[in-house]
Amino acid sequence: MASEKTPNLGLNQIDRTSPKTTYFDLEKYLDENWRSVDEFAGDVNDGVNEIEKRLDTTERKAVTLEPGVQMVHAEKASPFSLTGLSGRTLVNLLGRMGNCETVSEWSSNVAIAIDSNNKTNGSSSFKITLGSVPATASASFLTTPGRKYIAIADVKSGNTSKVAISINGIAGAVGNEVTSGSVFAPSVVRFTAKEYFHIVTVTGTGVASNTFNMDSVRVYEISEADYAAAASYTPAQAAAKYPYVDSVMPVRNPYAIRSGENLLPNFYEWTVINSGIVNLQAPYKASASTSSYPGPFPLSPLKVVVPVLPNTTYTISSAGDGIQYIERRDENDSDPSGEVMPGVIAVGSKTFTTSSQTRFLSVRLRYAAAGSFTHENPMLNIGSTAKPFKPREDSMLALQTDLYADPVTGVKADIVFERDGQYFKSKKWQGMTLDGSLPWVYFGSGVGYKGVRVPVNNGFVDSERITKFDGKLVQHVFPLTGPDQSHLSPESGVVGLTISVADSGWADGYEPSQDDVKAYFFGYKAYDANTITPANAQAMTTATWTGTGTKYWVQRVGVANFTQSVPTTSYTGYTPYQLVYQLAAPTVEPIVSEGQLSFVEGDNQVEVGTGIVLREAVGPKLHTNGFYYINANAVPGSNTVNTPSRIINILANNRNDTSSWANYTNSGSNGITSELNPNKFNAAASYSITYVMLAPSPFVPFMGSFAANEKTLLADLVDSVQQNTARVSVLENKKADKDSPAWISPTLLNGWATSRPVGIMKDSNGFVHIRGLIANGLTNGGLALFTLPQGYRPISIQGPVSYGYGPSGPVFVPFDIFPDGRVCFGGGGAKDSTTVSVLFPPFIAEQ
Repeated sequence: MASEKTPNLGLNQIDRTSPKTTYFDLEKYLDENWRSVDEFAGDVNDGVNEIEKRLDTTERKAVTLEPGVQMVHAEKASPFSLTGLSGRTLVNLLGRMGNCETVSEWSSNVAIAIDSNNKTNGSSSFKITLGSVPATASASFLTTPGRKYIAIADVKSGNTSKVAISINGIAGAVGNEVTSGSVFAPSVVRFTAKEYFHIVTVTGTGVASNTFNMDSVRVYEISEADYAAAASYTPAQAAAKYPYVDSVMPVRNPYAIRSGENLLPNFYEWTVINSGIVNLQAPYKASASTSSYPGPFPLSPLKVVVPVLPNTTYTISSAGDGIQYIERRDENDSDPSGEVMPGVIAVGSKTFTTSSQTRFLSVRLRYAAAGSFTHENPMLNIGSTAKPFKPREDSMLALQTDLYADPVTGVKADIVFERDGQYFKSKKWQGMTLDGSLPWVYFGSGVGYKGVRVPVNNGFVDSERITKFDGKLVQHVFPLTGPDQSHLSPESGVVGLTISVADSGWADGYEPSQDDVKAYFFGYKAYDANTITPANAQAMTTATWTGTGTKYWVQRVGVANFTQSVPTTSYTGYTPYQLVYQLAAPTVEPIVSEGQLSFVEGDNQVEVGTGIVLREAVGPKLHTNGFYYINANAVPGSNTVNTPSRIINILANNRNDTSSWANYTNSGSNGITSELNPNKFNAAASYSITYVMLAPSPFVPFMGSFAANEKTLLADLVDSVQQNTARVSVLENKKADKDSPAWISPTLLNGWATSRPVGIMKDSNGFVHIRGLIANGLTNGGLALFTLPQGYRPISIQGPVSYGYGPSGPVFVPFDIFPDGRVCFGGGGAKDSTTVSVLFPPFIAEQ
């Protein structure tokens, strides 16, 4: 019989039943066997070396997470380590005009209408109807001759033949023609400025009664290098590189979210379109009854929109007898043009591949007729195989900070870095809100304007960028020779700017007081109530206050509300001046962050964006219908600070309570509204919300790495344990400090000395207490007595009143405590005081 082989290595064995026992085949029984043994040893050695490498050598895989949605493949489940995140600033030379919300700011040869149903930004676009000639919409902006610019408009041709952007007075400065009638597309033009101002025009060509839409118009100054690079961009690439922003906008609150293996959130996070149809029984369980629905069918009462990748295979699955309907959406939230099949119906499970134009999936519960239906465990996963159901579990890294850079060259950018598990910012730019709480000083005037100044710290000469209340830019000029000009003087430590008569109402011969200037920066215009109505005063471009008559103030924007008392606060609808300037000496500061981005083994869908707001305190308010609401226009006091385009989490006492709330797309201007059944409301809880702002800001990539083998995973785990232990110990020490708060002593300024020790203390509830008695310093209004340290400063300006003591006895002394920590005299009785009490009412400190 044939010789047998060993079971593992396949070595030849001698056939001892053969009569030829005297014959021994050396090749077969020795050489072949040794070669087999050696080959096995080599395989074992390779395997051992690979294991040794994975266990003894750290290995990381670099990855750049670009803005938008992308796929990242990880060999092992591992955390992401951030190694690079830099700032960027975009300055839209049109201010806020380009958001196409206010018709009066544009000139046109035909009527312009507001279209709230079609838009790429904000709450509306312009809809323009052609007359007997091509229709145009135009706006002017400031430029510098010889410098490079790029202008972009999102347009939809409707039933016109074409739409394009152009720059008046420059031959050939005409953008690409857009002929798409169903979706918005960018028209882009580059140009070199010839004058100190130019006019951008959007033109639609066709016949009378044709219509087109325009939105998100922006003009940016760019560097020579970027100008050359933009020559090779497609319009879509240029629009992605230079997205729309209002006025001056940095990278604001960047985030990276890795979606769970299940891309679908629980039913409570879906948007309700028709209430009363679907009954949510659990996060991933629902029933529906359409028996009483009057029609028409089909009916889609619940939907969720999730970002996806183009040309990618996904599988959707669910239990129950309900139907899920999938619509593929492009970046404009429209059906991609040219799609053969706009929707995919899935019962049970269904595999499908997105098209090249798909950017989102709109998943709906859909019913074609009356009946009762059930839905359970909906699952959408990457790949062609339905995976076992899992609740969606996202992983997120979010940073709540502004990251600036030079708006033209991109240099001197703010940079984020990680140290001991905490994120910090190398800060090279400073942003400030210029409102009436600041210590403004009048310093001079010219024909048609007044000059004012405000202190700044650590400023770099002439690096300021200022935007007005209407979003328009204040031009940098030195010396100041006209209205709406500014300069920064580091020697004097001030920013100076000029205000036009048209904006302030101050006549050329009138010298405004500090109250006048503060009222202006709170959003008010002075006028003579004896001769002018509030509406006329608001609209007039000539002087409305000369110093005689009865002085009133009218709101500068919105409804012409007025007051006879000096305004001390702003009002809803007014956007204060904004200042950004470069720091002469960069600083380092910690930034608020949340989460740890991590990858699962295999394919990961990751979204990178900006505009996240972390744990904003909010008070759910009761509506007359018995339900509680967050961010509902009809429920006063429920609104978030910013308009949310997407709600990520709602928390009660810092615990996730999102599944208790239902989200609605609001037809008004406040974005998403959340509703809570009253039996789930906890009156004793402190509620907060994490959401993404609707207002756009520039995007930047997250650069980093993740572990590629077990050694690196173990090293990351050890580092994480060490960092978390250190941070917990710090928190424990801070808790002990809060339980036993200590009084600290500030440094007194302007000649003041202690008559009784001055102390500052923050209690465990976050209230700041100040006490003490000071004597014999300078009492001029606006001078600082001392400065509060960070963590002890108020969220908004505080105006307590204390007592002073002078030769004539006790007097009232007004004070202002500013958000930057300055404790200043407000003027008045302080001038008669030699000794002043600083026993102020407690106030809530900044976070």
